[in-house]
Amino acid sequence: MAVLSSLSTADLGVTPIQRETVQDRIHRQLRDLLMRGRFQPGQPLKIQEMADLFGTSTQPVREAIRQLVAENALEALPNRSARVPIFDRERLDDLRRARIAIEGLAAELATTRATKADIKMLESLVDEETAADDADQAELSVAQNQRFHFALYRMSGSNVLLPIIEGLWLQIGPFIRKSAEYFDARGGRGAEFHVAALSAIKRRDAARVRRALEADINRSCDIARDAMFPDERAA
Repeated sequence: MAVLSSLSTADLGVTPIQRETVQDRIHRQLRDLLMRGRFQPGQPLKIQEMADLFGTSTQPVREAIRQLVAENALEALPNRSARVPIFDRERLDDLRRARIAIEGLAAELATTRATKADIKMLESLVDEETAADDADQAELSVAQNQRFHFALYRMSGSNVLLPIIEGLWLQIGPFIRKSAEYFDARGGRGAEFHVAALSAIKRRDAARVRRALEADINRSCDIARDAMFPDERAA
């Protein structure tokens, strides 16, 4: 058998891999929408409706949704569509514990690695989030909140933690949006703990940064719990 001195797709019988398929783009956009809470808890994602929105056939939408089900971001329904999960108190608290553990570690690591340029970027994000809060723009506030968190976590330099955090936010995203809307209705400043975290980062105080992130996560989950389970609050 002759040994090929150079390889080609024809010699090996393979086809070139496209850098990004339609399914990849749909999956990426749905992930982003879920993390920003653009779908409500319990909201169904019907394949034909999604295909119409994206201007594609149903197949790439079906595959993207199947992938999100595997990531625990969506729940499969009997008709082969899916919906945003409806959480109970136990699952919300489980996600709270996981976020505190994983995101707290990423924040600590970021504190020791953040450059002056990184800190300046975080300052800008906090300013934009504060402006969104002052204008009572819940959707923009949620987007700025996400940008701050992920900018901070990327500074950790960990390739292991970031995908785990993304997976947690895929599950908690709809409830972060719900807590932001509920918080705005009561009046308050969502960037409060981000300001505290940023101040601690400037002092390279990793423990204080972690405490600020924990307080931020706890408040968000507490507000989501109050919004989702009002009967428990009344009791």
